[in-house]
Amino acid sequence: MNALLIFLVRLILGLVFGILLIRVFRPEWGIFNGVLTGLVLVALAYGMQYFKKPKPRKKG
Repeated sequence: MNALLIFLVRLILGLVFGILLIRVFRPEWGIFNGVLTGLVLVALAYGMQYFKKPKPRKKG
């Protein structure tokens, strides 16, 4: 899978779950907050992927 396809899947799933979470726990909030929550979820997924990548070991 190329990077664009992975990004699109994460973006769609993040937005869906963000809206779902906001609707379940804060029904009085609007859809904008759900979209914002979804974007935060996608950003956290990329941040965790960045920190999880193994660092190259130094020889010596």
